[in-house]
Amino acid sequence: MKDLRPLKLTFGLILIMASGPLLSTTLGRDHGLKEFKNLMKNDTEKFCRYVVCQENETPGNCPEGTVYTGGVAQYGCCGACVRFRQFNESCTGSVDPLYGGGYTTDLDTHWNISGSGNRSNTLYSHWCDFNLECDVENKTCQLGSPEGNCRFLQDQYDAFLKDPEEDPEVNPTSPKYIHFRDDYRWRPNCTEGGDFVEKQCKGPLFEERCVCVDPNGNTIYGSAFPFQTVLYDTMNCKCSRRVWERYNAGASSVTLHCSENGNYEPLQCEDGVCYCVHPATATTYGPVLPEEAIKLLPCYNGTQIGAQYLRRCESEFKAHTILSNLLKSKLVQAPSMTLKCDPDGSYAPIQYDGANPKCYDKYKNMIYPTAGDGCQCRRDEDFFVKEGIQVEMQCEVNSGKYTEKQMKGETTFCVDGDGVRAGPMVKAKGFGDKLDCAKAASCQNGDNDSCRKSCKGCPKEAYVEQVSGR
Repeated sequence: MKDLRPLKLTFGLILIMASGPLLSTTLGRDHGLKEFKNLMKNDTEKFCRYVVCQENETPGNCPEGTVYTGGVAQYGCCGACVRFRQFNESCTGSVDPLYGGGYTTDLDTHWNISGSGNRSNTLYSHWCDFNLECDVENKTCQLGSPEGNCRFLQDQYDAFLKDPEEDPEVNPTSPKYIHFRDDYRWRPNCTEGGDFVEKQCKGPLFEERCVCVDPNGNTIYGSAFPFQTVLYDTMNCKCSRRVWERYNAGASSVTLHCSENGNYEPLQCEDGVCYCVHPATATTYGPVLPEEAIKLLPCYNGTQIGAQYLRRCESEFKAHTILSNLLKSKLVQAPSMTLKCDPDGSYAPIQYDGANPKCYDKYKNMIYPTAGDGCQCRRDEDFFVKEGIQVEMQCEVNSGKYTEKQMKGETTFCVDGDGVRAGPMVKAKGFGDKLDCAKAASCQNGDNDSCRKSCKGCPKEAYVEQVSGR
């Protein structure tokens, strides 16, 4: 491996001497190295403005066995294709499976650069890959917990598909991929760091549903079915993820407005100021004006927005907050707040009537008297009825969630919390009770051995191949 230290020193001197205003002090006997190191250590963002990235690889053009990773090359300012340590290989640490963080600008500590061919931007890490952990005793990469790791699920899915069953007639319980048994599996989209991308489209062919998710793949506000053509095709979930981030950062109220599919609405107001956003790109445009001048914004539409920006649920929440703060200032205990609003400003699915949670539509009309810990099924049921779409679906009696097993005609199958088929479709008569939804869920979560066990001992004739829509 090529030693980077002479290269770093030379590059540092050139950078300092050519930068002019980068450093305010006069170069001393150390030729500015002290200031150079201080800037690298204390103001990386400013330092990186003066670095021109020489990337020979792009995110979509990394060699096999490597992954494009930002902020790891050229003093931590540039991206590179990285080859992480694999199972049983020696290591010095593990990449955080949830955040992909822990990188350093000190390349000598963790990185060596390849000197072969023109792959000058392919780096070799001393850290374990995303689904592995560095064992503290023997300092080798061992299997870790893949929970919440999108890249691990991608790798397991690809491995399962890579070696399909050659003759399923002979061995229908083979652990290899068989279409009529394993068609429910879907491949998630991941960020460079191993998190889930905001938008995930899951489910078998003709049964997909796109949903917005947090970095760990948990469903948040925003979804669309394929028949909702515009919402489905333009969906990016940027607003929904931003609202999630704000609340997780400790915000008590967020007034960003998201569309049904999780995109930004064109007009946004926060903390008394308003501005316009392109929903497709999530980029702002035009002036930023006080809320009182909202009508002057190019994205203002009086017919759609009405007399005020805040919607009914948000206005109710704001009024309760003002009253609570007033009572607290007078040392009077304020009543508890159970009201929940969705990121589009409407009422969230679960609202409390006294101490009892119930399912409501977005206008606060009760649609089911018992909520339990979810209302997705009841909300979807109400939506399909209003759209005039006939769908066979079963919700739990004591809550508004989807039942684990669903029936459609003479077939039975497992679903996830969003109602998306998450297991094989089998004939209800004789095989419905053989479905193991826990194994199917485990298969979806990267345990390939569970896939063939999602229907216990089911022969080929038990499975029904789905070829049409809902």
